[in-house]
Amino acid sequence: MTRFRALVVDDEPLAREIAVNLLRADGEIEAVIECGDGESARERILSDRPDIVFLDIEMPGVDGLTLADSIQSAGPVVVFTTAFSRYAVEAFDVAATDYVLKPFSDARFHEALSRAKRRVRERRLGVLASEMATVAAELQPDDVQAPPEVPRFLQRLTIKQGSRSVVIRADEVIWIEAEDYCVMVHSARGRHLIRASLASLEERLDPALFIRAHRTAIVNIEHVREMEDRNGLSLTLSDGAQVGVSRARKRQVEDAVGPRLR
Repeated sequence: MTRFRALVVDDEPLAREIAVNLLRADGEIEAVIECGDGESARERILSDRPDIVFLDIEMPGVDGLTLADSIQSAGPVVVFTTAFSRYAVEAFDVAATDYVLKPFSDARFHEALSRAKRRVRERRLGVLASEMATVAAELQPDDVQAPPEVPRFLQRLTIKQGSRSVVIRADEVIWIEAEDYCVMVHSARGRHLIRASLASLEERLDPALFIRAHRTAIVNIEHVREMEDRNGLSLTLSDGAQVGVSRARKRQVEDAVGPRLR
């Protein structure tokens, strides 16, 4: 049986108790940790490495959105549990797996828990596949030539336009925006519609060159010409487009873009 460690972060004792009891009743949850504020939760995440974090948003001190953004590298799957619907967009900007509104039913909580477990399993399978590939490479005889290395990130995009294909180098891409079930690629050679998700492209683009500005846009930081903070951070790109930056990603974008504009 797959086992999981869970953390519940909520400054309301009753709300915390409800979530904790539901988790302890699940046979796959081997440990349940609870915290009443964001700062202590950050410490427990770094020390105890929970797989799943159920996180309130409005808390004194460190709020849930700020905490979730700061722990992405630590790897837990995050489920927000909050009484406020207005933070939903920002929640998914920090890679939340689910957004559960209080008061929630047992069924809704278990739905979110199942989704979080599935995400953890997918991550574990990815890590296992990577480790197996590393072992296989180490066991390869020295006199056997290794296959040519495949570039880690996309070097070019091949886009179908009617009966022909257009090849665009990654460094020609200025920015990419989500459009329903497709994405619009804005490049130095024009605009191109691709049937793909923004998330799938983000995983394959070089993070040293491309950064997520908000839920529906990725920008090439080499094409940023201005960065302005007036009622929210915005970027002016080489094609004249202005792209807003979400609050959750502001610090990350400033750190990546700022040095290039000095």
